[in-house]
Amino acid sequence: MKTRQRILIPFTHGHSGSALLRRAGEIAASQEVELLVVSVLDTRSSFDSDGPAGSLPGERAARLAPPEQKRLEHDLKRHGLNQANATVIWGEPRSTLAALIRSWCPDLVLCDGRTRRLLPARSDREGPTLMTIGRDGAFARLAGLFFPHAQEHA
Repeated sequence: MKTRQRILIPFTHGHSGSALLRRAGEIAASQEVELLVVSVLDTRSSFDSDGPAGSLPGERAARLAPPEQKRLEHDLKRHGLNQANATVIWGEPRSTLAALIRSWCPDLVLCDGRTRRLLPARSDREGPTLMTIGRDGAFARLAGLFFPHAQEHA
């Protein structure tokens, strides 16, 4: 019998990231869960390094990782998720998240539209369950006024 549910949260800072952490807090309060919040630093570069003194993408990510870890831990504390584990990984986002999903084996991946694009492609029968959180920001509500959802027919 499984006692803890494992939830993975690929995280980006901003309004939708706050919505993800709020939803994770609601889930964590209602059941026994193990949360892993991951920030992915993309090391793909669109330009070459600048001569022999130029830094490689991995070196740049290793330099950015400690401040990103502190920022991530601060966001978790601000949302009352002190029991959550926070980590920063770097590389190509899809492959690094796919490797993390294979190794950590989460039951649920909590994402938004932006972080959903970072996840590897999968079929419905394999891998963890996906829960996508919709954006409810001011611009999304304003767009709903001008472009309302179509009414479904019976």
